[in-house]
Amino acid sequence: MKKITLVFLCLGFVINVFGQATYTSSNFAAVGDSFFITTPTPAALQLDYTVTGPNYSWDYSTLVPNTQESRAWSNPNNSGYKTTWCLLNFYLFNCNTQFNNNFNLATQLTEGLVIQGMGLTNVVDHLNKTTSGLQNKMIGAQVTVNGSTLPLVVSYSDPDDIYQFPMTFGSTATNPFAINTDLNSLGVPVQIVSTGQRTNLVEGWGTLVTPFGTFSNVLKLKSTLVQNTTITYNGTPQTTSQTTVSYQWFDPAYKIPVLDVTGNLVNSVWTPTAVTFMDYQRCLTPQAAFAYFPLQPDYNPATPGAVVNFINASSNYDVSDWDFGDGTPHSSVKSPAHTYTCPGVKMVTLTITNQFCDPDQVDTITIPVNVTDTQNIFTTEVTVTSTDLTAVRNAPGTSYQWVDCDANNAPVPGANNQVFTPQMPGNYAVQLTTNGCVSLSDCYSFTMLNLGEFDAAQIRLVPNPTSGSFSIQGISQETIQSIEVFDLIGKRVAQSNDISGLATGVYVVKIKTDYGILQKKISKQ
Repeated sequence: MKKITLVFLCLGFVINVFGQATYTSSNFAAVGDSFFITTPTPAALQLDYTVTGPNYSWDYSTLVPNTQESRAWSNPNNSGYKTTWCLLNFYLFNCNTQFNNNFNLATQLTEGLVIQGMGLTNVVDHLNKTTSGLQNKMIGAQVTVNGSTLPLVVSYSDPDDIYQFPMTFGSTATNPFAINTDLNSLGVPVQIVSTGQRTNLVEGWGTLVTPFGTFSNVLKLKSTLVQNTTITYNGTPQTTSQTTVSYQWFDPAYKIPVLDVTGNLVNSVWTPTAVTFMDYQRCLTPQAAFAYFPLQPDYNPATPGAVVNFINASSNYDVSDWDFGDGTPHSSVKSPAHTYTCPGVKMVTLTITNQFCDPDQVDTITIPVNVTDTQNIFTTEVTVTSTDLTAVRNAPGTSYQWVDCDANNAPVPGANNQVFTPQMPGNYAVQLTTNGCVSLSDCYSFTMLNLGEFDAAQIRLVPNPTSGSFSIQGISQETIQSIEVFDLIGKRVAQSNDISGLATGVYVVKIKTDYGILQKKISKQ
């Protein structure tokens, strides 16, 4: 009887030892690995992922694939942030050695996002994998502020210990982390400080079923992240606290979690917010989406142009085609940057294709992008005097063509200068071309003065100079229809003879009378 009992005890020991998986660092992803990650439909958020225990069977085969993306693991030397990291840490002569001692694995966190008015693209986690664990030690990103793009690196002052190796049932660890960044040097009045701790517990083992397949040798990891973040904007701090709990299932035969569920813990209630599982490539319906920054791109004459960064937020595709809406060649870059040389509303169209499907599946989205001209470089305003019309725009390289609005905008022969003197009254406009950008002004009425009624040379503004108001002499006041005052670049600054509120300088007074329009200059003291 004792022998039989001993046999059963030994058998139980064998089951306990060999029934549980052990997940080591060699089982986890390495440079060059890539995987398809599938996100199921929102119904997945209604399932229970908290159940656990030894020799447990988890069945999530009812998950319905919705979107899919590829996640790759790369050499951090190729992420584009090594030089910046070395310079910030003063590793001038041993950059390669120090960088390779700190990082040996990288993965893109996101294609792009917008925070506090600045754009972040190519956001990359820089990690260090050892036989004892996986640490996130630095985040790199391309930051665009006020039209300029610079590399930004943010190092953890205390790394985030994502995993501990080897993983076995019952193993647990708690480690702090800390990271902070100050963006004031980039012209953004933002400082971010985040501290907290991560607690990992391998709380279950057994069999897992997903739409990808059955995994008979998995470990279930519960990772609890308690994070306190203070964001100081323009000197005003705001602190938030958040507890995130994720459940991940690991199979030693696969290099990333075969199922990953993340959610928020609020008042002891955990609510899942995201579910993904490792998968094979599927034919899923493409869903086109994109964002761009800055949200209000503005033409910069020093560039010249307005740079707009596009973030491709589409899913289920492998080919992109961008039409920037300005007649320039299309782009197949996933998330391109484009320079607009002309202001105006551009209808930007993104077309994505899933070529894995047979036949190909396509989706398209069009969004208007308004490129502004706050410096009024491309103004189409025209000033009118008793003798001529003048286009206000004087940008270098601008060409002019005056047209007759009364003759269906027919070009006026020889009228190719900034100033146009009509030979007869009528309605006229000017076509302006700057940097290849063509625009047409409004039509302006030109009425030649009837010198039989009055002599324009006898009309005077008094006093001139003036410190406040002026009067118009040499013409009957009853014949004056309106008074407008313009600065020397053609901007209207007043609509009466009172210019006391204007700055010192020279202004143009436009007087509309019953006999026509004339223009006089006045000095403001």
